[in-house]
Amino acid sequence: MSVENIQQKYLINNNIEKKEGIKDKIAKQAPLIGSLLGSIAPVAIISLARKNKLSFDVFESGNLAKDLATIVTVGTGGVLGGLAGAMTQENSKEDKKAKYKESFFHILTVAIPAAIATGILAMAKKTNYKGILDKVFAPILGVGIGMPLAQHFANLFDKKVLNKNNPNYKPQAKLQLKDYIVHIDDILSIMVISKIPFVNKIHADKILPLIYAYNGYESASAKAKD
Repeated sequence: MSVENIQQKYLINNNIEKKEGIKDKIAKQAPLIGSLLGSIAPVAIISLARKNKLSFDVFESGNLAKDLATIVTVGTGGVLGGLAGAMTQENSKEDKKAKYKESFFHILTVAIPAAIATGILAMAKKTNYKGILDKVFAPILGVGIGMPLAQHFANLFDKKVLNKNNPNYKPQAKLQLKDYIVHIDDILSIMVISKIPFVNKIHADKILPLIYAYNGYESASAKAKD
């Protein structure tokens, strides 16, 4: 084999290795890419449908039902996008279960607290209540009641669906104080729905899609030992 042929073969192999290396790097970032697309795509679709332009200002339509639907859609999109990205990677059966459970839990922690808070705000609006107690109690009760409910249903999903063939299986997940701190997005989203003045002034709703994307990435990164 001539020197020229050896050089060509080396260059070809080197290029193949580089391409495979790039593919590996992209594959490793699939959950992050998926979660970002999953949370930002609904925002883009909703803003184009409502305003005919791209905007992050979609969480305050003035209609409680629409705001709730938007928050749940974007939050769910981020989680499902991250999960879809994670499923492109190699995962053990137990790791997949962990990702499914964590993803389900994250979706519930977005939907249930927001739904409870929206219900409180809707009742206050219906009774023409003009005070600030609804804006105080909506976030507190939304998170205080919603988070334990989310954990309860996530544990049921874990036992009845993911581990249905194991009658002796007992879910280990229990809520701790740090869980409420970690899920700051739930508090923030409820504050946005509640239209708390300082939250509106700092335009906190603009960062919600990014927070939901992080949630999606976090749940997609869950492993059996977590």
